[in-house]
Amino acid sequence: MKDETISLSASSLKKDTLFYGIVVIAERFVSFLIIPILTKNLSQEFYGVWTQIIVTVGLLSPMVLVGFSSTAVRFLAGEKDSQKVSSIFYWMSAIVLSISFLMIVIALLFGSALSKVMFGNRYLYRFVYLFGFFLLADVSFNLILSFLRAQKKIKTLSVYYFLKNAGRVIVLALGILLFRFNFFYTVTSLVALQLGLIIFMYVKDIFKKLGFNLYLKKVPWKKIICFSLPLVPCALTIWGNNFADRYFILHILNIKQVSIYAVAYSVAAIIGLLYSILGFTLYPHITELWNKGDKNGAVDMFNKTVGYYLFFALPLIAILTIFSNPIIMVLSTSSYLSSWQVVFWLALGISIFGLYELNLFPMFLENKTFLIFIISIAALMMNVVLNIIMIPRIGILGAAIATFISNATLAFLTIMNNARYISSYTFPWKIVFKVASATSIMCLVLFAVGYYVDINNFSRLFSAVILGMLIYGAIDLLSKNSFLRQLKANL
Repeated sequence: MKDETISLSASSLKKDTLFYGIVVIAERFVSFLIIPILTKNLSQEFYGVWTQIIVTVGLLSPMVLVGFSSTAVRFLAGEKDSQKVSSIFYWMSAIVLSISFLMIVIALLFGSALSKVMFGNRYLYRFVYLFGFFLLADVSFNLILSFLRAQKKIKTLSVYYFLKNAGRVIVLALGILLFRFNFFYTVTSLVALQLGLIIFMYVKDIFKKLGFNLYLKKVPWKKIICFSLPLVPCALTIWGNNFADRYFILHILNIKQVSIYAVAYSVAAIIGLLYSILGFTLYPHITELWNKGDKNGAVDMFNKTVGYYLFFALPLIAILTIFSNPIIMVLSTSSYLSSWQVVFWLALGISIFGLYELNLFPMFLENKTFLIFIISIAALMMNVVLNIIMIPRIGILGAAIATFISNATLAFLTIMNNARYISSYTFPWKIVFKVASATSIMCLVLFAVGYYVDINNFSRLFSAVILGMLIYGAIDLLSKNSFLRQLKANL
C-alpha cells in the first residue's frame, strides 16, 4: 500500500511539475517583455523606480503574510476537512489584510520620507502611495495561491500565475506604447487589474468551494504560530541577502546603477525558473508523504529532484555568462550593459540559492524553522559587510560577488544540516562532477562560436543558445547514466 502511495504521488508530481513548468516558462518569457518595454521607452530613473517597487514588495510581503504561505502548505497538505481549511483561510486573511491596510496608511502618511529611502529622492512620493496598494495586491494573491498549492491544485494556480504576469505586461505595453500614459497612471491601472483578478480568484476558488467559516476551534493556532513566526524574520533576512544590495547601490552609487544591476540580475535570474518550478510542485508532495509517515519516500523524491536541478542549472550558468552582453542588448539598450563578470557571479549565486531553497524543505518537514533563521542571519551579516566594503571599490560587481558568497554560505550550512540529521539524505557530488565536465566541453565550443561569429541580433543569439543546448544534450545521451533518458522514462 505504501509503495502504491509513493507511485501515485510521484506520478502526480511529474504531471504537476510538467504543467507548472510549461506555464512558468511561458510566463517568464512574456514577463521578460517588461524589460524592453520599460528600458527602451522610459528613462533609467523610472526603470530604477519600477525595480525598487518590486524589490520592496519582496521585502515587506513576508512580514505582511506572517509566514502563512509556507504554513498553509505545511498544515493543510492532504487535509480533507473543508470547514477546517475555510476557517484557517479566513483567519489568516483577516490578519494579512489588517497588516496590509496598516502599510497603506503608513505609505500615505510618510510618502515623501519613504520616497527618499526607496528611490533616493523625495519628488517620487506618488509612487510610494501607489506602492501600498501594490503590496496589498501581491500578498492577497500569494495567500490564495498558497491554499490552492496546499490542495495540490497546481494547474489552477498555474493559470492564475500566468494571467497575473501576462496581464502586467499587457497593461504596461498598452499604457506606455499605445495610450502614452505617464508611468504613474500605467502602474495604477496595473494595480487595479491585479486586485480585480484577486476578487475573481476568491469568489471562484475559495468562497464557492469552502464557504465562510470562522470556527476558532478548527484552527491549531499554537502549532501555526510556532511554525510561521520564525519564518517572518527568516524571510526578511533572505530578502536582505538577495536584494538589500539594491539599496546599497542606490545610496552608495545612484538609481541609474540600480537599473543597470537590475537588468543583469534579470538575465541571471533565468536560473530561478528551475528551482521555482521544481520547489513549488515538490513541497506539497513530499509534505503529504512525510505527514503520512513515509519519510524515506519523501527524502528519495527530494534527492532525485536535486539531481535534475543540477543537471539543468550548471549549463544555464555558462550560457547566460557567455552570451550576457548579446542578451542584454536584445532586452534593453547599451545604457544597461554591464561586464560579463557581474552576470557570472549573479548567475552562480542564484543557482546556489536554488540549492538552498530546495534543501529548506527537509528542514521545514523537521520543523527546524528557528535553525533556518539562524543560518539566514549569518548569511545576511556576511552580505551586508561585503556590500559595504566592495561596492564603493568595484561598484555593482562587488554586489554580485557578495551575493555569491552569502548564498554559498546559506547552501553549505543547510546541506550540512540535512546530511547530519536525515539518514537517507545524500548530496549528489557525482552528478556535480558529471554535469560540470559536460558543461566545460559545451563552453569550449561556444567560446569558439563567439570568437568567429559576431552575435549581434536575436536570430544569431537564439541559434547559438540552441547549439549549446544540443551539444550538452548530446554529451549527456552518450554517457552511461543519461539524465535525459531517465527524464523521458519517468514522464
